[in-house]
Order: sequence, then structure tokens, then C-alpha cells
Amino acid sequence: MKRLLLIISAICSLTAVYADDKSIKVALLADLHISPNNDNDKIMPSLVEEINGNTYNLVVVAGDLTNIGSYDELKCAYNHLKKIKHRQIVTHGNHETTWSESGGKDFEHLWGHNGCTTARVGEYLFVAYPAGPYIKMADGTAQDGARLKWVENQLKKGKKGKIISICHYPLNGDLTNRNQVVELMKKYSVSASLCGHYHKPQLMNFDSLPGIIGRSLMLPTDNGRSYGYTELVIKGDSIHIAEKVIGKAAEHRYSICQVTDSYINSIAPSPATEPLEYSDFDAECVITDNAAMYTAAQVVDNTLYYGNSAGEVKAYSLDSKQFKWIYSFRDPIYSTPIITKDKVIVATLSQGIVALNRKNGNPIWRNRDCNTFIGNGTLHNDYIYIGARGKMLKIDSNTGRIVWCYTFGTAHPQARPTVAGDKLIFGAWDCNLYCVDCNSGRELWRWSNGSKNRLFSPGNVVTRVSNGRVMIVAPDRYMTAIDLNTGKQIWRVKERRVRESSGLSSDGKVFYSKTMDGQMIAVAMDANSYTELWCTDAGWGYDHSFCPLTISDDIIYMSNRRGKVAAVSSNGELLGVGKVANSTANDLRADSNGNIWVSFIEGTIWRLRVKKDK
Repeated sequence: MKRLLLIISAICSLTAVYADDKSIKVALLADLHISPNNDNDKIMPSLVEEINGNTYNLVVVAGDLTNIGSYDELKCAYNHLKKIKHRQIVTHGNHETTWSESGGKDFEHLWGHNGCTTARVGEYLFVAYPAGPYIKMADGTAQDGARLKWVENQLKKGKKGKIISICHYPLNGDLTNRNQVVELMKKYSVSASLCGHYHKPQLMNFDSLPGIIGRSLMLPTDNGRSYGYTELVIKGDSIHIAEKVIGKAAEHRYSICQVTDSYINSIAPSPATEPLEYSDFDAECVITDNAAMYTAAQVVDNTLYYGNSAGEVKAYSLDSKQFKWIYSFRDPIYSTPIITKDKVIVATLSQGIVALNRKNGNPIWRNRDCNTFIGNGTLHNDYIYIGARGKMLKIDSNTGRIVWCYTFGTAHPQARPTVAGDKLIFGAWDCNLYCVDCNSGRELWRWSNGSKNRLFSPGNVVTRVSNGRVMIVAPDRYMTAIDLNTGKQIWRVKERRVRESSGLSSDGKVFYSKTMDGQMIAVAMDANSYTELWCTDAGWGYDHSFCPLTISDDIIYMSNRRGKVAAVSSNGELLGVGKVANSTANDLRADSNGNIWVSFIEGTIWRLRVKKDK
């Protein structure tokens, strides 16, 4: 009853609040999902016209402006938003970063910042920051040390109770370091967190911090679709929240108190991050970096090599427990460095490909002829095969010379390509799988999944090749067997919800895959139809992690999006499950001693080995 009276009182006072010059009126836009010529693109002029006809003090755009973050989509969204006459604050969401062909540079070029930005309106400071995930399917994370330091520095400039934070991700379990972020917000008495991501307008409880989820531009209704946004009026210690459908009057939804709100506290709080537990493993956290990581961790001659989001490539001695050298680049490193007998070869976003001396980190050669590297490469017979935007390259690792460049379009290959004899097989974010001649770069065949939805592409799929066939799993949830020589489809099934993670037994007879339900499945590689050998449940439920599987001593290791690792024997026995981090693993790499080295996006590197005699 008390809650009902509060709502009625808020509705009755809404007109007065809107007319009060001391109030702040905000238009909250989220999840626009614009592609050129799609329905959302076509409705944007009406939305812009309506916003311009209103008296807003600020327009907040809380991410997911686009579908795949391509330059064409970003430019389309930018052209619409620049026509809004009111002041704006814009950050990006997972749809701008997960599939970005530019590693986020296109957004930065158009808006002039990397998603971290502020706006001051009267006494209020609005602080916006992104949470990725960057270049890979994962949960969000604001773990980058430099980014959180920037956020805190901005929060220090605000007044207690007069700060509004903006992040596309709700500050719940979908943000891997939500505890750290929420604690930071509460430390500086942030009034509310404005979010998107969930599309439907709602209130959430982030440990007593009000979470205001803005509606998406398009929402399905019983009669079709509605298009609109969220309207906020901040007055005194209250925030009044309304849903604004284009062409209709604003409809009040909630009113909350910024200081202590009993209704917010009555909402079940977001659960705390699950604690670490890895008793099934011999485990050691070897590195805790000051930045996020998007590359694999590799051990060669007792030296650990990796790159981070601060643009650093590091060589760490496992003997002395010290860094042998650190080399800094301008942008985050997304491509796993390639290790040769004497070089560490780094493909960068804007500084070409650079070969560093393995011993001291000094540059040996640099090739600037191609940029925008966000995917992984493969070293084979002293040659590097690596994809850039719309290209696949063969590069001489000794000199940096580009031997050939196969241009296929505008999408990018992301996973490391596979060499099979004289053939190179790779997928791209254009729904296609390609096979080219290793010697000439000539296309031999291409296979399409038949969909026009680029989000279903095998763009981040490590292809597995054995017995004259290519096996892939992709975001379309299909497992597909393709003839290596002809590119003809042998079989294709949607038996289980596979996605991007796979592995291959050492003898090439068994194909392994992780499902989106937390299972590992084994499939016969040489069968003429889908033949499942076993299915083992790791017990962690829904998962969308891209991380490839790896095999060591006939044990298959897989990981999930929240820092868990599972070990399964070659006969399907679950040997162990442990949680060693809170974020997604980039890759699992085995060393010659049977150890598994795994880097996590949050910036840690672990050495693991399952305890067989537990």
C-alpha cells in the first residue's frame, strides 16, 4: 500500500517536476541496434525529432548502438545522433566491441574517446565507462587497471549524492568484477547506475545502489513492436523514471530516492561473485597484471610470454620470478604473440607487425604494410599465417616480408588458422569458411553456413582437420563436417548446443567440443554421420565462452565464462572442476611438462594440472 501511494504521488507530481527549472531532465537511449536500412535505422529520424522537440538537459546513450560494431553501422548511428541538438554523453556496449573489426578504433575515431567520458549538468556529474567484452564472446569486465583508475579519478570530482554512473552492463553477475565496481561506486556515494543490455525497462539492486535499466529502441509487444526510450527527471533526492514511446506521452514507471530507497532494497540484490575453489587441481597464480589480457599465455624455455590491454608485451622468467623485458605499444594487444626460436612476433592494431628479440625485447624488424590485427596467427615452416580486416596474409617470420595477401572482403578472421598439408583453412565474420593454397594464397574453396546473420559466422572458430575432413562448431549452434579437398559438406547437425570451443585428440580420431550447457562431447572424426562417443557434464550450466579446448597427457581441459576449468579423461570421466578466476579464459596452452597455462581477461595467468589421485 505504501508503495502504491508513492507511485500515485509521483504520477500526480510528474507534471510539476517536469516544469521545474531546478530539475534535470534526461533522455536515456540504450540498445539502438542500428544497421543501415534496418527498421531501427528507419525509425531514428522520428526519435531524433521527438527528442529535439523536448527540453532535455542531457541525452545519455548507454551502449549497443549497433549490431556488430562495423564502421558502416557506427557511422550510421553517429549520423543520427549528431542531429540531436541537446548535449550528449555516449559510451559503447558489447555489440560495439565483441565483433569489432577495428578493435574499437572506429568508435574512438567517430566519437573522439574510447567510451570513457563525462558530462556535468548543474550539480550532477555523469560518468560513463565501457565494460567490453573486447573482441571475444565473454561477460563484461571493467577490470582494466587504467580504466578503473580513470573512473575513480572522475568520481573524486563529483559531489556526494550528485554522481550518476553509466555503463552498458548492469552491475550484476554479467560483469565479472561487479564486486569491485559496486564498491567503488558506493565509496563515492554514486546516486544510481544507468544501464542497458537487458532491453526491458526495470529497476535493479546493486547492493543498495539503484540500477536503472533503460528500454531498448525496439521492444516487441502483443500488437507488434514499440519504439521509444527512457525518460528521467532528477529533482531533489528523487529520480522519476518514465517510458517514452515515440508519438505518445511519457508513462511513469518508477520513482526512487537517491539516498536510501526501501523499494530498491526490497529487490533481491545481485549475487556476490562466487569464491575461488580449485582443490581438484595443482594450481598456482603466476601473474596478476595491472591490465586486462586478451592473448594466450605461452611458456617457452621457462619464459612466459603474453600481451595486455595496456599495449605491453611481456617476457617473464619462471626461474627468477622477474620480468626479463617489457615492450610497449600504442594500443591494446589482441593478437597472441607468435614465438619462434629467436623472436617474439607481435601483430598490432596500428603499428604493423613487429619482431622482437626473444632474449631482450629489442626490435628486429617491423612491417607497417598492414594494420588492424585483432586475431591470432599460426606459425608453420618459418611462415606466419594471420588475418587482418578482409585479408589473410602469409609473412616470412625471418624478414617480415609479406609473401602473399589473399583479400576476400571486409570481415575479419579472428581464430588462428589451421595448416593442413598445402592448405590453409580459416573462418571469418562473414558467415564463410575459407580454404586457400599455402604456397600461392589462391582460393581453393569456400563454404557458407547459408545464413546472412554475421553473428552466426565461424569467425572465432579454430578449425580442426584430420582424416581428410574439416570440423567446425560455430555460434549458429551447428557442428559441421566438411571435405578438406572439395569443401563439400559431409554432414551438419544441431544435436547439442555447441558454439565455438573445440579440440582434437592427439591421434586425430576424436573431435571434442564444449556445449552451451556446460558439457564436453566427444565425436568420431572419421564417421560419415554424427557419431557421439560420450558426453560429460561439468555441472556449471549455461556458458558461451569461446575458449578453445586443449589436450595434455590424454586429458582434455575446457573453461567457462566465469573462470572455471574442467578436466575430462579421454574416456569421458570427469576428473576435476575448479574456479580459479572470475572472467573468461583466452586460451589453454599445454607445456612440455604437462602443465596447462591459462590467461584470463581479468589479468591473471594460472598454471594448472588436475590431480589424478585426488
